[in-house]
Amino acid sequence: MNTTYFWGWIAGLNEIIRITKDDPSRLNLKSIARIYRVYLYTICTDLLGDVPYFKAADGSGEAAPYDHQKDIYYDMVKELSEASAAIGTPGAGTVEGKFDLIFKGDLSRWKAFANSMHLRLAMRMTEADPQKAEAETKAAVSADGGFITTDVTIPRGDGLTPATWQMDWGWYYSGIGYMYGGRLAMSKSMEKILTNLGGIEFPMKNYYDPDHIPEYVDPRGPIYFNVTNEINGAMENYRGRWEGIPAGYTKAVALEEPNAQKNHARLGAFFIRKDQDPDTKDATIYRDHPQTLMYVNEVSFLLAEAAWRGWITGSAKDFYERGIRESMSVVNIEQDKVDSYLQSTMKNGYGVSVKFDDVDNNRNTQLDKIITQKYIGGFPYNGFEAWNDYRRLGIPTLDPFAMPAEGSVQEKGAMDWKGSLRRVIYPTGETIKNAENYKEAAARYEFGDNTKSRMWWDARKTIKE
Repeated sequence: MNTTYFWGWIAGLNEIIRITKDDPSRLNLKSIARIYRVYLYTICTDLLGDVPYFKAADGSGEAAPYDHQKDIYYDMVKELSEASAAIGTPGAGTVEGKFDLIFKGDLSRWKAFANSMHLRLAMRMTEADPQKAEAETKAAVSADGGFITTDVTIPRGDGLTPATWQMDWGWYYSGIGYMYGGRLAMSKSMEKILTNLGGIEFPMKNYYDPDHIPEYVDPRGPIYFNVTNEINGAMENYRGRWEGIPAGYTKAVALEEPNAQKNHARLGAFFIRKDQDPDTKDATIYRDHPQTLMYVNEVSFLLAEAAWRGWITGSAKDFYERGIRESMSVVNIEQDKVDSYLQSTMKNGYGVSVKFDDVDNNRNTQLDKIITQKYIGGFPYNGFEAWNDYRRLGIPTLDPFAMPAEGSVQEKGAMDWKGSLRRVIYPTGETIKNAENYKEAAARYEFGDNTKSRMWWDARKTIKE
C-alpha cells in the first residue's frame, strides 16, 4: 500500500469537507467527499486493522494516533448514512460531471453507492458485533435511494490517474502485468472452486489435453483464465491445459518448470486485450479497460446473506440467483446455460453445488453457496472483498499453503490453518515517523504487528474441516 498516495487522497478529501462544511449550497460536494473517503478508508482498515482515522491527514502533523477498528467502523457507517441522506437536499448544489470520474455528477448514483457501501460494511461485522451488523443492515436496506443497479466503474485511459493508481487493474495488469511482469496465473484453489460447478461442459474440450482439462466447469472459468497456449507463454509440453498453481511455494520451487506461472491457466484475454481473443498474436493491449470499484452482483449476494440470516425480508434464494445472473452477464454467458447452471447439483472440488436448495451440513450449506458465488462474481477487481469474506467466514474453502512459513498455524480447522494471512503489516514509515503511536497499536494485537494477528471484525476462530 503506497501510504504517500493514500494520505494525500485523504488530505484532499478532508480539505473538501472542511471548506464546504458551513456552505449549504455545496452540501452535495461535501457528501460525495465523505462517501469516497469511507471507500478509501475501508480498504485501509481492512488491510491493516487499527489505523489513524479521526486525526489522520487533518493538518495537525504526521504523528496521528491509531484508532480502534471498531470505532472506525461505527463512524464509517454513520458517515455513509448521513452523506446519503444529505444528497439531494434542496439547494445543496450540483457537481460538474467533468470533475466526477465515477458518476459524472449523477447524485442519485452516489446515493445508491453510499447505501451499497453501508450494506457491505454492515455485513462485515457479522462475527464481531452481530447486533450492530443487523441494525446497520436494516438501516442500509431502508435508506432512501436504494442500491446500485449497475457495476460501479471508472473509465481508464492509457496511463495513471491520481484517483485510482493503487487499485488499477485496467492499466497495470493489462499493460505492465501482461507485457513485462507476466499474466496472473490461476491458483489451485480457484481451479477446484470452478471445476464441475454448474455442470456445464468445458468448451471445446476435445481440442485440449484430456488429462489436464476438466470435463465440466463453471462457464466463467475458461473466460477468467485461458487454457495454456503459445500466445500466453506456455512451454510446448504444457499447452492445452487448464490447471492452477498451489499457493505458498517457496521462490525456488515456484521457478521449477512444472510450477512455472506461464505453464498454467492465465488471466483471460477478456480482461487484457481489445479483441478479447486468447488465440491470436499481436493483439492491442486493453489498457483502457474500466476499473470496477463495486460489482452490482455483490449487493445481491450481500442481500442474500442478510435474508439467509433472517435480518431482512425477501428470498435469499432469489437474491442469490439474481447475483449469479448479474455475474454471468459481465462475461456474456448465454441465458440457457445460466438457467441450467442454477439447477445443477454437481459439486465442485470442495463439495459445493450451485442449486440453492441442494444442501448438506458439511461444506454445502446455503451460506457456503452464497459466499462461493460472491467470490467468483467478484473476479478480478474485487479481491479485497474476497479476502475479507474468507477471513470473516472461512468461505470459500481454499487449499492451505503448500509450503507454509515457519511459525504458521498448523492446527487443522483453525481459521489461519497453514499460513493464510489475516492482515498486512504496517508500512515501515510508520515505525519512524509515528513510532510511539505505532508501538501502542502493535501491542494491541495477539502477535503484534504480524500477518497472523487478527483485526476486530475477524472474530471467528474455526472453520469446517
